[in-house]
Amino acid sequence: MDKVNLAIIGCGTISQLNVPGYLEHERCDVVALYDPITERAERRAAQWELAPRFHESFEDVLNDSTVDAVELLTPTSLHPEQIIAALNAGKHVSCQKPIAGTVSETDAIAEAVARSDKTFRVTENFLYYPPIVKAKEMIESGEVGDLSMVRIRTVWSGAEPNQSYEVEDGALEWRQDSNINAGGLVYDDGWHKVATAMWWAGDVERISSIVSKTDDFMIESPSAAMWKYANKDCLAVLEYASAANMPLRGKYYPGDEFMEIIGSNGILWVTRCTGEMLDMPPVVFHHDGVTTSYQTPMDWIESFKGASRDFVDSLVEERQPNMNIHFAKKVLQTTLAIYEASETERWVRPETIT
Repeated sequence: MDKVNLAIIGCGTISQLNVPGYLEHERCDVVALYDPITERAERRAAQWELAPRFHESFEDVLNDSTVDAVELLTPTSLHPEQIIAALNAGKHVSCQKPIAGTVSETDAIAEAVARSDKTFRVTENFLYYPPIVKAKEMIESGEVGDLSMVRIRTVWSGAEPNQSYEVEDGALEWRQDSNINAGGLVYDDGWHKVATAMWWAGDVERISSIVSKTDDFMIESPSAAMWKYANKDCLAVLEYASAANMPLRGKYYPGDEFMEIIGSNGILWVTRCTGEMLDMPPVVFHHDGVTTSYQTPMDWIESFKGASRDFVDSLVEERQPNMNIHFAKKVLQTTLAIYEASETERWVRPETIT
C-alpha cells in the first residue's frame, strides 16, 4: 500500500504519546477514532487537528472498509477479543503491551495471526528508544564482547513529576483491578524491561524472584528477579525499589531507570529512559581504560514515535515489525514466571507457564 489509513482505538492518556508519531508520518492518515467516551475522542481530534470519523463502537470501526489498520490503546483485558476480531475483519493490528493476561489468551491470538494474512505486532516502544537501540547495536557489533550480566533498575517515587501530558480521570482504575490484571507494576511496567533485556541478550532459561505485595496493588516494591539466559553464561537482574519521599525529575512517570550491560570487552550504561534523574550522557561505554559517551535523542516520546514509524513502514514495505506474536508470548511467559517464582520460592522455566 502507498498510504496507511489508521484508526485509533482508545483515546485515553497513553494516546497522547502513541499517536504523534502517526500524525507526523507522511504515509499515514489517522482517519477514524473510537473511544467509549465520545467527548474524549472529540477532544483528541481537536488536540491533533484532525477531522476523523467518530465511530460509536469498536464493531463500527471493523466494518469501516476505508480503515487499513488499527492501533489498540485499550485496557489489557480487552486485547485478546479485540485483536482477534480485528484480524478476522481483515485489519492490520498494532496493540499496546502487555499482549494479554494469560498464555492461553495469547495462544488464541497466535491462532488468529496464523489464519490471517495481515500484520500483527505488540506496540513495545522501549525497543525504539534511541539509547536502548544504540546499546543493541553495540552488542550486536561485538563491541561489548560476550555478555555476562544485564541489570535493569527502576526506582519509583511518591512525588508527582512535572508531566508534559494530561492524565485522564480514572486512568489507573483498571490497572489497579486484581480481577482483570495478572499483576501490578512488575507485570505492566516490567513487560518493558523484560522485553528490553530479552531483545538485548536472548531467551530466558530459568528465573528466581521475590515480588513484594503492598496495600496498593500496583506498587510491588521492593522486588527483584534474577534469571539465566538460555545457551550462554549470562545472568540478568531486574530490580524495583521505591524512594517514596524523593522527587524524581522527569515529565512522564514518577520513576527512573538505569541499565547496565557487562561484557568481556567493557561495561555499557543506558542512563536515561522515562526519567531524567542523572545529568549524564544517555549511553556510556567503559572500555580499554577509557570512557566513551554517546549522545542520542533521549526524550522518551521518541520511543513512541519510532514505534509508530516502524508500524507504518512495515505495512508499506510488507515486512514484520518488532515484537511479533512469538516474541510477545515469550515476554509474557517470562513476566508471569517472575510471579510464579516468587510465589513458589523456586526456580521457574518460562516455557512451563501455560
